[in-house]
Amino acid sequence: MVGMSVLRFKGRSQETDCISCDGVLCGELSMEPVVVFRKALNFTIPVLLIIGSGLAVAEILEETGIIQRISPIGRPLSRFARLPEVCGIAVVTATVSFLAANAMLQNMRENRVLTDRETFFASLLTGAVAPIKVTFTYHLPVILPALGLYAGCIYVATLWLGSIALLLFVLVVGRILLKDRKVDLDGFEEVRMIYREPQKSFKKALFRFLRRFARIGGTFFAVTVVVFFLVEAGLMLRIEHSIMPLAERLHLPGATLPAVAAYIASPIVGISMMGSLGRQHLVTDSQIITALLFGSIFMLPVLYLRFYLPQWISIFGIRLGTLRAVTSMVLVMAVRVAVLLAFMTLS
Repeated sequence: MVGMSVLRFKGRSQETDCISCDGVLCGELSMEPVVVFRKALNFTIPVLLIIGSGLAVAEILEETGIIQRISPIGRPLSRFARLPEVCGIAVVTATVSFLAANAMLQNMRENRVLTDRETFFASLLTGAVAPIKVTFTYHLPVILPALGLYAGCIYVATLWLGSIALLLFVLVVGRILLKDRKVDLDGFEEVRMIYREPQKSFKKALFRFLRRFARIGGTFFAVTVVVFFLVEAGLMLRIEHSIMPLAERLHLPGATLPAVAAYIASPIVGISMMGSLGRQHLVTDSQIITALLFGSIFMLPVLYLRFYLPQWISIFGIRLGTLRAVTSMVLVMAVRVAVLLAFMTLS
């Protein structure tokens, strides 16, 4: 259970009530590694049960072909953006594998099938349609149960607004800067093999579920342990100190600060902690939404620097990869800030 303790900030006379999992993220912290591992395990088990059930349903949906039936949305989008027809294959592939789609675009670029500009806009378009699958594999089975229906729907809708911003950018700016031209699809026919007919093989679905759940579960537990050890080292307290002035202006309760700090380091851990606060009625849904959107402003640069920037540079090279990362981050962050301001105004 999530317990309450009092977090005393150095250099401040006031005391701020702070909620965390078994007092791990605040109050008196044990330096014993065994204790930290035990608390991390107690925290992750309930969350992984929720994730596991959602992933199982997602695998069934994928194996029965429901997700694949949604995939063809990518083709008309690429045509409307004046991207060559061959980009439609990569866009559709992004609904199955985002990395595979971008690697495919780079292959076309290296073979001079696509120009640098076309590759850039096509990659942004893959980022806009990628959440189609993520919605079934992460948003609905993980975020929604963790945050609850209201807060979860608002948060997921905000994520989708970021994708819509990418889509509109490609459709509008791409249509202005790109010229219509046709590219021969020969040589890329093997890409279509990705979209096999549904096999309805639940044995394969079970194998993929176990493999994915093991990867996610192992990563989640490892990150949780790291976050808890960072708490022991005082890093989270320093993060809380830095964000406290802004958090106070947003009227966020002190209970949300450890969760926001954890969210910046690991979104899934922060979301799980925030959902735990909500289930205990220690914070309202509005405060959960405000806290997560506020944390997004700091989390996105960390996420892009740690994950997306190295990924895109490794695929597209320094120049195009950096441009791809910066453009996407700016658009998504602008949406988060706009939604935060709008939500605060309306509430």
